[in-house]
This record gives sequence, structure tokens and C-alpha cells, in this order.
Amino acid sequence: MRKIILAAALVVSGVALQAAPLSLNDCYGRWHNPIYVFTFNRNYTASIIIFVNQNESYVFNGVFNIDKDNLVRVNINEMKSCPPSSSFSRSGYSKAASSHFTFLVESKGKTMTVRPKEIIIDGNNSEGYFDQEIVLKKN
Repeated sequence: MRKIILAAALVVSGVALQAAPLSLNDCYGRWHNPIYVFTFNRNYTASIIIFVNQNESYVFNGVFNIDKDNLVRVNINEMKSCPPSSSFSRSGYSKAASSHFTFLVESKGKTMTVRPKEIIIDGNNSEGYFDQEIVLKKN
């Protein structure tokens, strides 16, 4: 009953409403498109890979949680730049300090839409790392 009243209040106020709040089960798995791979594991670890071109990729590993309003925050603890062929290897990482990504996430079945909200790498705002909207498919 409370959800119905809240939904009605948000619709009347003109705020866009998702069908349901994002849950951890909505995130689990490997999501990808030709440029990005997002992996959310059941132990709350996450990996994000960005394929920049044929010769370079960036890999960010950390832990994630879901904040209110369907915001997924990934606290990055290690990262690397490497050829795409080495993206999935466990070597070559350097520790990351003061790094996190915050995304607005909408998950519908086998499709996830990710909208970056805050990208902080080593304490610096790095807005240019991601597209404004990323549509991913689940493996």
C-alpha cells in the first residue's frame, strides 16, 4: 500500500518513477557491450572494463553497494591500463586511493542501463571516462 501511495505522489509531482527499486539480484552477473564490461559478483566485488581502442583497456576492481534512488556505488581499490588481451588477467594492478564511481542504474531483465553520476579517480573528477548512457546486455 505504501508503494502505491508513494508512486502516486511521485507521478503527480512529475518525477519519473521506476517500476521497482533496484535490488542486488538485479545487478549480479556480467553485463557488456562492445566497449564496456561490468561484472557484479555475489560477494559484492565489482569489475569494470573499458575498451578504449584496439590497443588499450582500463580495468577497475572494487566493491559495490546500492544506495537509495537506484544509485550503484563502486569503491575502486585497484586499477590498471593494459592491452585488451590482458584485461581479464589478475596481474598488473596498482592500488587506487580515493576512487569511486556512482551510477544511476536501471535493470530490466537482460538489459541494464547505466548513467554515470560521479567518477572520481585518485581524488580527481574524471567525467570523460564514461558515455552519458551505457546500455549493457547480460551474458
